Amino acid sequence: MSKVNLYDFLPCCQANGPGERAVIWVQGCSRRCPGCFNPEAQTFSAVAVAAVDELFSRITAVAGIRGTTFSGGEPFSQAGALAELAKRLQERKLDVVCFTGYTLKQLQRANRSDWNGLLEQVDLLIDGPFVQELRCFEPLRGSSNQKLHFLSGRILPAEVLGNAQKTEVILGLDGNISQSGFPDAFQGVWKEAEALLP
Repeated sequence: MSKVNLYDFLPCCQANGPGERAVIWVQGCSRRCPGCFNPEAQTFSAVAVAAVDELFSRITAVAGIRGTTFSGGEPFSQAGALAELAKRLQERKLDVVCFTGYTLKQLQRANRSDWNGLLEQVDLLIDGPFVQELRCFEPLRGSSNQKLHFLSGRILPAEVLGNAQKTEVILGLDGNISQSGFPDAFQGVWKEAEALLP
């Protein structure tokens, strides 16, 4: 049974693609981009390993979501399991957004069966490494070298382009506060909120 090593999971969010969507952050990335949004997700140590069946059940149990976003870490480091999950989600009419530090050309040229399998299931691919010196505020991009590839027609450019970057602040049942999305879009308010915490 295929498994995914998770860094984090959020059942419903509006900051990581069009509409309300579940978000999976995978654990492990070899790129080590300076200024990475999720440096804790870079190591390949086992953090929270979940079977594809379990993730599929968790996602499809969330009412009203449009799709799922894969982020990380590097989703293509776990492409086989994510391709399997994405295929099952597509069968349920849920679309798939995927962030990657690779470029689309690199993924295609590699011609790996697991990478090809995941690409076949992705509706919107945001590609390219994060480059701190090229930081930008375009929708769903951390730096201006990154590109949006609308691969299937299930997500349209008009649904994404022209929108502002988003950050969501989440207050957990345990009292912990976390954020999702693009940190600079909400940095000032986030620092004020952190200052109020005990």
